[in-house]
Amino acid sequence: MTTSRQDRFVENERLLRIANEGLRKRVEDMVEPNQSIPFLCECIDETCMARIELTPKEYEMARSDDEWFVIAPGPSPPRRGAHRRRRKSTT
Repeated sequence: MTTSRQDRFVENERLLRIANEGLRKRVEDMVEPNQSIPFLCECIDETCMARIELTPKEYEMARSDDEWFVIAPGPSPPRRGAHRRRRKSTT
């Protein structure tokens, strides 16, 4: 059975979300509320290895809508309906 490109994109996002949720659960008791955690970019690019630094609260906001994904700034186009969560620069 052939998998469509869109199906691969959706599966990639799903797997990355699962990985990020596992990371969040593993470190939630070890980090301070305003300490950043390096989450995986959940973009559709199967070769993307980007990380996006988010505090636990920022990550929780990104997870508040099932259609939002943690996507690092860059050239990879988000899937329609995806939401880019960017951390504001402190410099």
